[in-house]
Amino acid sequence: MRSSNKRCSVDIDIQRVLSQNITLVYDALDLQTIDSSKLKGLIDAKAMVMDTPEMIVAVYPPHPIIIQIGDRRTRITLQRQSEDIGAVPLWEIAIKCHQLVPRSQLVAYGFNYDVGVVVADGNAQAITMDLFVSNRQMIENVLEGHLVSFVPRLKFRRGETFYDLILEPLDEQRIKAHLNAHFQDNTLPPQDQLEASFRQEFGYLVLMLPRLFEGSN
Repeated sequence: MRSSNKRCSVDIDIQRVLSQNITLVYDALDLQTIDSSKLKGLIDAKAMVMDTPEMIVAVYPPHPIIIQIGDRRTRITLQRQSEDIGAVPLWEIAIKCHQLVPRSQLVAYGFNYDVGVVVADGNAQAITMDLFVSNRQMIENVLEGHLVSFVPRLKFRRGETFYDLILEPLDEQRIKAHLNAHFQDNTLPPQDQLEASFRQEFGYLVLMLPRLFEGSN
């Protein structure tokens, strides 16, 4: 998966998906009522399940999938780098995990994406500061130092969906972008709608990032 926008004053490429996640949030979770043995048959891979009073964790080697249940949340994460999403149906696993906690009330769910961005021309750290720091000189005067990097975090809302976007420059060419899309809903959509929404929000991220950097010099 590769995305660029030639109209941008800064040409960026979204080269790979670093990780992807679906998180389910509940009003409460009683781990003692969850049959953790059912996690072993959740996907077609042998699971290693660690069951503690605070957290239930299932990993599925050699697949880089981890399921964490605790702290009022169920997190389903694919940690493998890839060029796109969808190789592992996280939405299907999320539905199955939701069925393991019938006594808990869902209050929200969300999608998380980490993507690797490469700046074709220019310095990623300087470009990020130019875009988000309006008075760099004033800040450096107060700090009595040279501002090397800046990590912006943008929280915003589109319709009924809340977003959290973090842009972390890693070096002169690379930026790690994290997007969380949060849905305040007490009902989990059917599997096909959950998949469509997961893909749609990722598509929004891919289209939005190059447009965001149009404002840089």
